[in-house]
Amino acid sequence: MVFFIFDIVSDILNNEDSFSHIIVELLVFIAISLVLFRELQHVKLLKKEICIEKSKSARLAGELLQVMRQQFSIWNLTVSECEVALLLIKGLSMKEIATARQVKEKTVRGQATAIYAKANCAGRHELAAYFIEDLMSEIHSQVT
Repeated sequence: MVFFIFDIVSDILNNEDSFSHIIVELLVFIAISLVLFRELQHVKLLKKEICIEKSKSARLAGELLQVMRQQFSIWNLTVSECEVALLLIKGLSMKEIATARQVKEKTVRGQATAIYAKANCAGRHELAAYFIEDLMSEIHSQVT
């Protein structure tokens, strides 16, 4: 835009270009200005939408965590088992969980086995799927 303003002013001051040439440059300048203004408005709108979606995501994550904790309570998981279950669902390895909780890997494996038994799941994938299926059915019901 600055280039076009400079070019138009210089053309007018130097009287080198025809009136039609200056008009064309002025029209191009106006068109570019309008497009830029519209795009800036669109970016502003998208930023607002992103903020709204982040807020929804945070709320849903909090609600999912609450649902998970309620289900852990129904399964009678201990506090330690709840912590391990959350880390399993997040996808951490047994070694990573042991390191994070400052316990032996064998302890984590034992807790995982107890979690799977209480939840009637064959493993971490089934445990995660238990909550994801509920979430997906919730999303599907909202869409339809």
